[in-house]
Amino acid sequence: MNAFSQLHLPCSLGVDEAQLREAYRMASKESSGESDQATLTAAYQLLRSPASRLRHWLELNGQEGDSRGVIAGELVDWFGQIGAVIQETDELLRRREQCQSALARAMMENDMQAGRMRIEQWQARLQEWLTRKTGLFAAIEAGSVSAAEAWVCVRDLSFIEKWQHQLRERYGKFFS
Repeated sequence: MNAFSQLHLPCSLGVDEAQLREAYRMASKESSGESDQATLTAAYQLLRSPASRLRHWLELNGQEGDSRGVIAGELVDWFGQIGAVIQETDELLRRREQCQSALARAMMENDMQAGRMRIEQWQARLQEWLTRKTGLFAAIEAGSVSAAEAWVCVRDLSFIEKWQHQLRERYGKFFS
């Protein structure tokens, strides 16, 4: 399946979220049934993720590679740090859940605020890296970046997106 052609989009990494949504909306209007709609939805989901979009684009352009392997050095360093933030957050949320009274919850508020701030800081750092990595898309399309380097970018983006999802999920639990 060529997700770009399914949504009548140019085979370009530079497709932005607004273009993608509009293309999906227009293609959905033209769909002729549930199986067509399922294919369109799969194409939309594939292109929504920068990592999946890049992987798909590389495969369509015959640039074989492996989505497993090394990631950027700084991201390797972050692996343990983000894992620690996730574990600390899970423990903090578990402790809040065990609070029996409003007073006990109020006494945890400083810790809860600090936990939210740690997640917000990491979300900002990850967004900065995501922007930096997607900033390479034009050079990748132009052929200025080797296929091997482009596949490292796929791996980096995959980790960034996974971590963003995990942090977003936990952040939401602070408000439930």
